[in-house]
Amino acid sequence: MSISLAGLVKRFDGAPAVNGVSIDIPRGAFCVVLGPSGCGKSTLLRLIAGLEAADAGAIALEGRAVCGPGLHVAPEDRAVAVVFQSYALWPHMSVADNVAFPLRVAGLRGAALDRETIKHLNTVALSDLAARRPADLSGGQRQRVALARCLASGARTVLMDEPLANLDPHLRHRMESELAAFHAASGATTLYITHDQREAMALADLVAVMQDGCFLQIGPPETVYARPACEAVARFIGRGAILHGQRLDGEGIFGPLRTPSRGPDGPLTGLMRPSDVRLCDDGAPGRIAAVTYRGGHF
Repeated sequence: MSISLAGLVKRFDGAPAVNGVSIDIPRGAFCVVLGPSGCGKSTLLRLIAGLEAADAGAIALEGRAVCGPGLHVAPEDRAVAVVFQSYALWPHMSVADNVAFPLRVAGLRGAALDRETIKHLNTVALSDLAARRPADLSGGQRQRVALARCLASGARTVLMDEPLANLDPHLRHRMESELAAFHAASGATTLYITHDQREAMALADLVAVMQDGCFLQIGPPETVYARPACEAVARFIGRGAILHGQRLDGEGIFGPLRTPSRGPDGPLTGLMRPSDVRLCDDGAPGRIAAVTYRGGHF
């Protein structure tokens, strides 16, 4: 496994921000940690990066322990690259110098440095802007500079903290494709933090849904969407309606709604999304309480 977390705990003033988190992320995977604001996902990323010290648990990167009882490897010795929400570009440096920085740290000089810098700028289609400063770039261009710098670091583990949060919606959609291409080009194991479930579904090989410092469900995006493990995941993913009813003699009963249901008789919780609804001539009576227009649908 490229990223392995075991029973990870971080407390602030006695309150757990990360509470017993465990996960194994395969090498080369794109794992998205998805959860609402304040659930602990950014703290989790900082623990993996070494920017915070864990109170309990263990972290291994590429099979090497970097956190555990009596062990805390410094961030610069963990061989990880971090893409922050703010991009963290040096404002006094040009685009080329920002990208070249990790290459210089690695010892490259002269023609080799220039060649590698241009290669990474070409990967994100920014070679024409190499001489500009970050202040002269759009939000999407700054994001691509941060990605190119991340590529240049050669890190096998990449951590991204809501990198698209500051972009407007149409640019965010375009950047999703660029992030996917970046992941394919780097081959790095990527841990991506977001509260946007559409981003998670579009990018992830593996989704970990987080709430109150804990993982509620870990799995492929299709599984998390179609078969939520608990009511909290069902409420957060897909914005469906939660129905409470009873299972009786192989049938789920939700008021006038009936559906086949396997399992023992007793209380039953169901999930209904807009895509599950079909209009028909003979239906159950009801009253429309409110209508919201969403562009393509109500």
